Amino acid sequence: MTPKRITIIPHIHGKITRDGKMSEPDIHWIIEKWLDRHPQIKKRSKDIRVVRGVMTLPQGVKTDLISATIIAADDIEGYDPTQDEDLYAYFLSEQRSDDIP
Repeated sequence: MTPKRITIIPHIHGKITRDGKMSEPDIHWIIEKWLDRHPQIKKRSKDIRVVRGVMTLPQGVKTDLISATIIAADDIEGYDPTQDEDLYAYFLSEQRSDDIP
């Protein structure tokens, strides 16, 4: 039986900057900053799972589609990823996570 998982970082992906360069999210930096904000979870950092996929941007450029989850437990119950959205807002997918396969 697979344990229930809670999304801590919703689907994010690379973006093309105004100067035409590709900017990919640094998921390890985001998770490190997320753990700094949630020190009670640091001891469970091995329960965090990063899932990567590939998507094509409207400009035809391929990028990683990344999200992160953690095994559900009392210390994370009721967590809403929007409270830490400032860590990844630039890379947030325009689509709702329910719409992404």
